[in-house]
This record gives sequence, structure tokens and C-alpha cells, in this order.
Amino acid sequence: MGVALVMLTVAGLMLVSLDGAQARVQGSQTFTPVADALVSSASPSRSFGSRAVLQVDRRPLVRSYLRFRIRGLSGAVESATLSMYVTLFHGRGIIVRRVERKPWTERGITYRKAPPLGPAVASVTVARTGWAQVDVTRLVTGNGTVELALTHGNPAGVISFSSREARSRAPQLVVTTRGGKPDPLIGAAGNIACDPASPFFNSGAGTEDRCRAGATSDLLVAANLTAVLSLGDHQYECGGDAAFLRSYDQSWGRVKSITHPVPGNHDYRNPTGGTDCGAQDGSGYFRYFGTAAGEPAKGYYSYDIGAWHMVALNTFCERAGGCDRGSPEEIWLRQDLVTHKNRCTLAYFHHARFSSSYVQDDRMVDAFWRDLADAGVDVVLAAHDHVYERFAPQDASGKASAEGVREFVVGTGGIEHHPFFTTRPNSEVRNNDTFGILELTLHPTSYEWRFVPEAGKTFTDSGSFPCH
Repeated sequence: MGVALVMLTVAGLMLVSLDGAQARVQGSQTFTPVADALVSSASPSRSFGSRAVLQVDRRPLVRSYLRFRIRGLSGAVESATLSMYVTLFHGRGIIVRRVERKPWTERGITYRKAPPLGPAVASVTVARTGWAQVDVTRLVTGNGTVELALTHGNPAGVISFSSREARSRAPQLVVTTRGGKPDPLIGAAGNIACDPASPFFNSGAGTEDRCRAGATSDLLVAANLTAVLSLGDHQYECGGDAAFLRSYDQSWGRVKSITHPVPGNHDYRNPTGGTDCGAQDGSGYFRYFGTAAGEPAKGYYSYDIGAWHMVALNTFCERAGGCDRGSPEEIWLRQDLVTHKNRCTLAYFHHARFSSSYVQDDRMVDAFWRDLADAGVDVVLAAHDHVYERFAPQDASGKASAEGVREFVVGTGGIEHHPFFTTRPNSEVRNNDTFGILELTLHPTSYEWRFVPEAGKTFTDSGSFPCH
């Protein structure tokens, strides 16, 4: 994944940020504009409010206005950062200014009717396209309306960046409060603990490329997480009581009290006597997790974390009563999504709908995917394939769409890795040589992700995205 640098000049200080990356901070909330528009001296009576682009320039004189509505803050404001996605630049300087309180609307503002400019509060020197960030803490004092103008700086010239109509690249205002409650941080992965009878088990320590549940569980323990989402196949090869206690419990079991599991196919293998793992009732899994796993005959459930609605699904379809349209679980899913109208929703299950590894195109869960996409769900987490893969948001048919569902395949809990085959459409990032967990910071109107590798590895992946 390429990394680009954006140089920022704020109050005389030179800062460096990673393109597209937004630092995870405690007690932060992300806001997108409720209105934004550019105005131009070349067309003083024309409105540009419906455009997906904002702009600054010196000749003709072009500037942009943004309005944010800040709600739900608790505690004193510690910092506020404005992020803009630069799409074109022939100049390099942007100045952030206060504006006089004069009523304006997105579709009605023109150069002739625009509010007067106030003093400058910050400036940005743009080095390339991508996300540019600037400290605007002086503009944000707490809950309420924040209005600002962007004008050309030095060196001057035309600079274009995405407006709120661009959706995923809309401007963002990230506000951090001191003393407020931190936004929830969750960790997730699947394909976790080795069979204690495996020659690679090695008392839980594993080898370099197998049985690394101990290493990934260290990441969970160190992260101060709100919750852990375990994505199935907790215990290989027999999911019986003894295996869970000897292997999974000694690693990921350290965070059992905050774990919200979903079952995988290996979790349904239970000893029927001796070493026979022919039974497929999941009794070991359901006994180990108890009520946290949902009803044993179902294995699916939902709950809330912070402002987010969380949906845990069972994709071992033959034991859940089917996964097709009209099955009991699919009917429950549609009703659950209708009942819970949270701005942000995350669903997770074991079998990935899309993958560039073995699964490729798992139509077994297609009905679930279509329900989730139709309901505007933001994130899906899955495993089954022993890889990490991030997809761009996709619609119900798997076509790229900014309003679609973003799937993460996080099968990196510790067992071993799978190869990649044909790269699936909309696959953005892939890795199959690093064990680790996915961390998600659940803001009220957006989310941030970060893949955290086990100690000694360097692969990572991070970014942020607004909820629908």
C-alpha cells in the first residue's frame, strides 16, 4: 500500500501526516459538513452548491464555505482537525478563515451574497493529492455550529478538493475532547487456536507460521479494547471442551469476558468418543462461551456498542436452519435491520462473501449480503480464508459503490496462512504472511480501521470512512 506525505503548516509549525490515515485518539468524534459550496468572482451571481468539488484560487477569486454542526461532545475540546481530500493543485497554499455570522444556504450562496471573511486561523501547504489535515482548534469551542471559509494561500493557484457530495471523500472535522468518554475500540479476527494434538501446537507457543494464537492474543490484551469480535473457527481440529480449555482458553480466552463470538465450521466438530470428531452440534463451542454465543439452536444475535448496532450471524447454515432467502435466520436478519435504525451498523460472520483466496465467491451467504447492503450496513467482518483482505464498499450485487458495504476478511487469528488466487473485483489490500488483528474505532458517524501485526512483523493497513 503506497504511503504519501502531506506537509502542513499550522501556526508556524511544520507537521507531517500519512495520506489517508487518521490517528486513533481517545474521545474523538468525526463530523461531515451539513453544507458546503464554492463561490467565484467570475460568476458572481451563480450558485455552485450542488457540485462534488470545492476550490480556492486567486484569479479568478474562488473560495469555499463549509458549515459543520457539532453535537454530542462531552468534556472540554482538546483539538479539532479539518481533513480535506485534495484532487488537483496548481497552487499549494490554503488559508482557513473565520466567517462573519451571515445566513447562507448551500444552494443559495453566491460570490455576491457570501458572508464576509474573518481573520485567518490556520494554513495548509499541499504537497500532493490525497488527504490534507489542518489544526482548526481555535474555531471549535464545543457543541454548536462551526462555519469557516477556505481561501488561497501562498504559493497561490487553483486547488480543488472534494465536497460533501463526494461522500467517502467529504471533508471531515475530527474533534477530540478531554475528559469525555472514549469512542469504542474493538478487535477482531478468526481462525484462531490450534488443535492441542497438533505437532505444531508446542504448548501454545506455536511455530513461525502456525499456531500463533498466543501472539495475536497478546495484541488483544495490550489494546484496552471495549470488545473482541471472534470471527469463527476458534478451535481446530476438534471443538470439544478439552480442546477449548487447553488451547483457545489459554490464548484468546484471556479476553473471554469482552468477547462476542460467531461460530465457524470447525467449532461444530465435537468428540463423540475417543478422538472421533464426527459430531456437528457445536456443543463444545456453546458450552465454552455460554450466553455470549446466543441460543445454541441459532448462534446468531445482535446488540449495540456505543452508537453502533452490531449483528452477529451464524453461517454454518446446515445447523442454523439455512441461510437462504426465507430461512429463519434470514427473516430474523431483515427484521433486526428494520428494527434498529442506528446511523452506523456492523455485521460479522465466519464465511466471507468475497475473497481472493479459497472461497472466491461464497454464494452461500449471498442472501445475508443482499439484506445488509439493502439496509445500508457499513462494515462486514468475516474469516474462513486464512488471509487479510480489505474490499472497497460494494452494493448488493458486488459492484463498487460508495454507499455499499465494506468487507474485511480477517482470518489471521493464528492458525496458518492460505494462498491467494484470482484477485477479486474491488479488492484493495491483501496479505497472507502476517498474523494479527483488525482494530476498529467506532465513532458516532464514522469508523477507523487499523490492522495490527503480531510482534516482529511490519505489515499494516489503516484508514477511515464515514457511515452512510
